[in-house]
Formats: sequence, C-alpha cells, structure tokens
Amino acid sequence: MPLVAGLALCLAVFLAFSPVAKAQSGSNFWPMPSQISADSWLLIDLSTGQTLASLNENQPMHPGGLTALMTSYLTFAALRDRVIRLEQVIPSPPESEIPPGPRIFLGAQGASVKELLEGVLVLAAHDAGLALARAISGSEASFVSLMNQTAQKLGMRQTVFVNASGAFHINTQSSARDLAILASTLFQDFPDALTYSSRREISFNGIRQTNPNRLLWLDRSVDGLMATDLPGRSSALVAAKRPQPLGSQEQVQRRMMVVISQAETPEKRVQDAQRLLNFGYQQFDLIRLYRQNEVSAAIRVYKGAIDSLNTEFRQDVLVAIPRNQQGGIRSELQHPQGVVAPIVANQPVGELRVWFGSRQIHSVSLVAAESVRPAGLLGRAIDSLVLWWNSLGFSPSAQATGPSP
Repeated sequence: MPLVAGLALCLAVFLAFSPVAKAQSGSNFWPMPSQISADSWLLIDLSTGQTLASLNENQPMHPGGLTALMTSYLTFAALRDRVIRLEQVIPSPPESEIPPGPRIFLGAQGASVKELLEGVLVLAAHDAGLALARAISGSEASFVSLMNQTAQKLGMRQTVFVNASGAFHINTQSSARDLAILASTLFQDFPDALTYSSRREISFNGIRQTNPNRLLWLDRSVDGLMATDLPGRSSALVAAKRPQPLGSQEQVQRRMMVVISQAETPEKRVQDAQRLLNFGYQQFDLIRLYRQNEVSAAIRVYKGAIDSLNTEFRQDVLVAIPRNQQGGIRSELQHPQGVVAPIVANQPVGELRVWFGSRQIHSVSLVAAESVRPAGLLGRAIDSLVLWWNSLGFSPSAQATGPSP
C-alpha cells in the first residue's frame, strides 16, 4: 500500500455521529448465551463478520472430519485454477491407503470431482478426501503441505494438518477460531460449497447415506456445513440464513455461523448449536451505518494526476448490536491526511471503527473509490518539495502534516 505516512503522521478524523451512532455512556450491556454445554464454541454473524459470543475459542482440539473444510477449499481453488474439472473422473486411491472412518465406498471406476466433493462436504468421507488430494497434488504428502501453507496464509495459527482425510492423528490440531476463519473464507470465496453441504443425503454406488448434521432436519434455515464425532467428543460447524429486518422498511437474509467443539455427545452438540443460532437471531439487531457507494471522505493526493481521492466501502457497512440498543454505538473513521500516487481502486486507505459503549465491536476497511495515476515529472517534483516542507513542520494545516516524501 503506497502510503508513506506513519502512524505519527496519521490524522484520526472523528466523524459527526449519524442518527444511529450517537454515543450513550450508559448502554454497555452485551448479552451472553446460557446453557451451552460444549467446552469451546463461538457464534459469528457472517453478515457483518462480528463474533457475537464465544468461549475458549482458541482451545486446541482435534478437527476430525472438519478437516474436510480445508480439503474442500483447496478443491474449489483447483477447480477455479483449472487444475481439475468438475466432471473429471478421479481414480480411487489404493484400498490400503484409506484409513478407517466414513466413506462413500469408491469402486474401481473412481468418481467425478463433483461426486467426491459431495462425499467430502456431506460425509467427510475419507476415501473421497484422499482421492481429491492425490488428483490435485499428486500425493497426499504434497497436499498436506499445501493445506498447512494455506492455513498459515489464512491466519490459522493453531492449526496443523497431518492428513487430507480427517482420520485421527495425535499431531493434528486446530481450534474453533481457526475453523471459523477457514469456513468464513470458504463461504466468501466459493459460495457453491453451501450447495453441497446443505444436502441431507447422497447416494453413490447404490449406497444412500445421510448427513450427520441433524439440524438440517430440525431447522429449515440451516444449510451447512458439517458435523464430526470422535470417541467421547462431538464437534460441528453449522451455518444458517434467516430473514431479518434492517431498519423499519427493509428485510435482508442474515447469515450466522456456529462452531461447536468438544461437546459430550452428538445430541448435546445439536442442542448447543440450535441455542446459539436462536440466541444470535433473537438477541441482536442488524443496522446499516453506510452504503457501499457512499463517499465517506476525501483524502489529499500527492504526486498524482488528481489532487483529491474519494473513498468508499467495499460493501454496505452493517453492524450487529444488542436488541433495541441503537443509541449505544459510536463510530470513528481513521485515515492519513494524504496519500501518494499511484493508487489502485479498492486499495485500503483507512478504517472505520465502531464501539458499543467502551467495547470495540467492529472495524471495516475504507478503500479508494478510484485509481489515481502518477502526475507528470513537474507535478511529482512540486509535490516532493511540498512533502519535504511539510516534514519540517511547516505544513499549512494547523491540524496535521502530510506524508513524508
């Protein structure tokens, strides 16, 4: 990002609060769910990206079948990059290499990538995951290396994968927080994943098997992703979409995601997930602070073909707040006083931060609404002198200096 202003030279622009963002010192109550039995869990509003509630979300756990989230993510990436094709038939892995656990029971004829994805996202099938790994990377070992590289790139700091199938291995590790990062990215980058994971059952080679995510039967708003059971422990990642009011005259489809780790039984896992979903939808309102194309601020441009840069947000800025507590939030927009060309449209140039009382509940990147080409030689030379002069403390503005040359 071609911003040469350091933090010391950054101007914090405190917005005049909008009608939905008036500070109110007395409003600082943040609800928490009760009767959740799992050791570790979190609830995320995917419509805003906010974590609404959590407990021990960084506690280490074995991902089990939720390993299939990464296998699926890399499969969709390979489809996008044309490494494989959806209708391409993939050979079955050797029987001796398939670990015990859920399977779609591949035969000698193999299966298409589409059928293997169904097996992975509905059943976390070990044979399907292994077949995809070999097709994409040539070997499971190479695929596992790619899994771990991707995990680090996504910020999954507590995750280590040892296999592509999700079979138990003592060195495999993740956390509810890391799995939420992975699932959120999967939803955002490859929305088709929900088409697979929302299926209640699949049939392959004449064998019909049902999705272990029982909430698909109990709650019509649930459309993914998956559940996994290990001896004495049950975990799940569940997504749901329900209509919710946005203001007094608008309604949107609001998506929530729950990660449950280390529930004592599959039954308690289902109960916990249902309680958390209902809690999120019932206890939090959704409000809009800004629309996507609403110009938020103009920033001085140095060494550019134009002198002023318009800014906007990548999408509507939505915020989840405790029900009927609109008066308790305030927002602050931070950006440098000046930026240096060239600038690319959609490049982050600042940040909007939102507080509920004393608690920061959201942050959203402010981006350039347009690209800015460099100025000619004379224009760049003049602005270099201006920046140098400003750096000496002789800025014409009494508020703050511009970026350094």
